[in-house]
Amino acid sequence: MEIPRRNAMGQRQTINLGITDDERVWHFRSAWNVAALNCTAAQYDPILTAYSDYISKHQRTLGQVNERIDRAYRQQLGARRAGMLAREERMTAVYNFFALPPARARFCRAALDISNRYLLAPVDPIGFANENFALVEEPFELFFQEYEQYQRDSAAWDAKWGAMFGPSQPGWVAVQEARAKGIPVPTAGASDPSATLANPAATAGMVTDPETGVAVPVVPVQENFVSQPVVEPVASGQDGSTPR
Repeated sequence: MEIPRRNAMGQRQTINLGITDDERVWHFRSAWNVAALNCTAAQYDPILTAYSDYISKHQRTLGQVNERIDRAYRQQLGARRAGMLAREERMTAVYNFFALPPARARFCRAALDISNRYLLAPVDPIGFANENFALVEEPFELFFQEYEQYQRDSAAWDAKWGAMFGPSQPGWVAVQEARAKGIPVPTAGASDPSATLANPAATAGMVTDPETGVAVPVVPVQENFVSQPVVEPVASGQDGSTPR
């Protein structure tokens, strides 16, 4: 898949870059919403409990945040419907970002930690969102870094051993061939999350967010799945021709 690149300042160019204070709160709320829908194992029950309490107990404050964002979109685009459509498109990208399957195991653990701390004591909803926003982003940044390292390792393996043993990773080769032919590949945080699964035929379910009307992706993936690492062959013969 395509991984969001860094800009000249070293910042990852995701849907969360350059957002306003209100948008940061709403993106945090959206991330928590995705976790409540996608982290379904029994151990993650506190996520749904805490998220439901957060949006219920702080409905007025969150509603004011939502209205200010809507107003900003209307003012920027000059019409209510245009603003609504633009915001729906952006929120779809936000939900897709936080539903990215490869990062879900870490994301669920981060959401569980946030939820447990929320349930311990009353919080300021705005301050809590700001304090914990980096925590909901971190699992995705870690995945992006690991994926980029995989790309470097695979390319290095092919350069060193490809002529002798063939390509290191069929998936990697397929992506490079697709790019060379101008065929689009899934983009992390932008494409339908189901397209980033190992089996793209899997279809994500959708749940409508009652606040914005945006479809929230529900993606069934295995949390305990471990990818196969890139392995350098060890020659068994003196001529180095036979790997083992």
